[in-house]
Amino acid sequence: MTIFDSDEEELVTTLSDFEPPVQIDTSFNKFIVVDNIPIAPEAKHEKLKSILVKIYQNRPGAEVVGIHLALDAQRNTKGFAFIEYSKKESAIDAATSLNNYPLDKSHTLKVNLLDDFSKFANFEENYKPPTREDFKPKPNYNQWLSDSKALKGYDQFVTRYGDYTDICWNEMHVGKPMVEKSSVSLTSSYVQWSNTGSYLVTFHPDGIALYGGKEWIQVNLFEHRGVQLVDFSPEDKYLITFAPIASDNPNSPKSIVVWDVRSGKKLRSFLAPPKEQFTWPAFQWSAKDKYIARIEQLEKGINIYETPSMNLLDDKIFEVKGIKDFSWSPTDLSLAYFVPANDPLPAKICLVEMPSKKLLAEKSIWGATDARFHWQNEGAYLCVKTDKIATGKTKKEKIPTTSFELFRTHEPNVPIESFEIQYAIKAFSWEPRGKRICIIHGEFKMNMFVSFFEVQKTSIKLISKLENRKLNTIFWSPRGTLVLLANLGDTGELEFYNTQDCESYGTQEHLQCTGVDWNPSGRYVTTFVSHWKVQTDTGFNIWSFNGDLVYSVLKDRFFQFNWRPRPKFMLTNKEINQIKQNIKKYQEKFDKQDEDDNKAIQHIEQTRLDNLMKEFLSFLQKGEQEYQALEPTRKQLGSYEDIDQNDIYESIETIEELIDVKTIVLKKIN
Repeated sequence: MTIFDSDEEELVTTLSDFEPPVQIDTSFNKFIVVDNIPIAPEAKHEKLKSILVKIYQNRPGAEVVGIHLALDAQRNTKGFAFIEYSKKESAIDAATSLNNYPLDKSHTLKVNLLDDFSKFANFEENYKPPTREDFKPKPNYNQWLSDSKALKGYDQFVTRYGDYTDICWNEMHVGKPMVEKSSVSLTSSYVQWSNTGSYLVTFHPDGIALYGGKEWIQVNLFEHRGVQLVDFSPEDKYLITFAPIASDNPNSPKSIVVWDVRSGKKLRSFLAPPKEQFTWPAFQWSAKDKYIARIEQLEKGINIYETPSMNLLDDKIFEVKGIKDFSWSPTDLSLAYFVPANDPLPAKICLVEMPSKKLLAEKSIWGATDARFHWQNEGAYLCVKTDKIATGKTKKEKIPTTSFELFRTHEPNVPIESFEIQYAIKAFSWEPRGKRICIIHGEFKMNMFVSFFEVQKTSIKLISKLENRKLNTIFWSPRGTLVLLANLGDTGELEFYNTQDCESYGTQEHLQCTGVDWNPSGRYVTTFVSHWKVQTDTGFNIWSFNGDLVYSVLKDRFFQFNWRPRPKFMLTNKEINQIKQNIKKYQEKFDKQDEDDNKAIQHIEQTRLDNLMKEFLSFLQKGEQEYQALEPTRKQLGSYEDIDQNDIYESIETIEELIDVKTIVLKKIN
């Protein structure tokens, strides 16, 4: 063979060793078929395509590659279209999440995978019944509420110290909490209860895990690498996770993810706002888990998303130019928002009903620059704290003033009232299920005022005022009436106060206290010192509602203490008031149960001690018998007892004791 001879066959063989043959994808797993689109002439094809692309590309990571409209002989659409995605996962997601999409009143779009048509075309005509699988009941994650301890009014709590995580029952009649489950390295950082107490969240490098049920089994896993924060919806149907990502991809964001709790399905992901604008929770939940919302970054309005589709409400932003803050009602589908003053326009507070977006109430305030929303937990009242700068007689005198706007949201036409506080506000809190407000205000932290107001039929009345207090935080009992006023992060002063009788139960102290948590029953309250903030004397104290120390423990590297929440009351206020009126009748019953429980515990403890004593005496008796049996052997070996019988003697000691003294007067004889 010369240099000019052909070597083509050999060359092809050599190349095939390095380059595998091209694999042609004959499947249509990236395509979907959209039915029931409008019949449109050729002039409206491009507009129809843009609408479809907007709808079917509005999913996390979805990218529409192409769209083809099926046409008839007159170039009119036939009522269906083919859409191609860049990934098959996007096509599957669209078929499940965007099916039955309401385009308008006459057109509801149906979605199917194109691959499904070949499956349906080759469908077997002879019916084959599916194999029956054995029923596997899922655990009841609220089963702990029917536990004998829970029915007696005891609550659970979780503690984290060192590498340990303990779940305990608060059985204070025993003298200390009883540990139900203790785990090592259950979480890499901290734990968190869900809002209803059904789940316990643990954090890991690759995501979070949910635990629940009687045996504390793992309920679900949510993969979100680097997750740091979790926020549950009010009814625990959904959750939001956050992981800080330096350079997140806008087309496929991973910073904030919304999940379905039961199925574990990812519903949608979002970009996190810039670090200087980031707040948590990133979204606000509406009542009944219906919507989530956050302010659009350019402050043009509020993005409101419906669950579980995670589509924008009415497919557009709720426009409110210049909006600064908003807040959902805890019980109704309505929200309040604040627009600061912008010369020459005043500030504006509006209450809007959803999804109709009907304006329920509006209040204009001149010079207001900031506002904070405080809802009563039953949604009956909304108190808005507004900040503004009021100029005094001279230009140098600028006195910060704080005013409040009270919206009676459950009354006809939503009446609005105003009241003011003299000094700057340190803390504000509504009484749960009540009409009282507690406010800490003042100029100097060593000389603060604590004012209690009550909302009456036509006015707001000051019912009590405490002066010269070194306090900075308010913690209401979940049952109302009782409140714990604390000085966190400093001397740890505590004051237990009864708002019904306007009476202070007394003051206590927990040095360097960093947190306070009431148990759901309102009978106990815990103060703790966390190692995350303080490195010495970490641990927790459990107090009674009136300030008596019930239990105290110091733990090295103690991190957190959290009572397990209970679901919302199923009883109405009327039924609860009836129970309060007949409390003596119920008290006798529960006092007897407590007495029987204490007797049973004492009997068990006494039985245990008696068994130990019997075991000890039997051991002594057995040893004595063995010793006596070996006496001949000891004598044979020349071994004698340590105590000689001749050395035993008796010692008699006489003790004189004065028993009685009598005085007898004798007659003197001359």
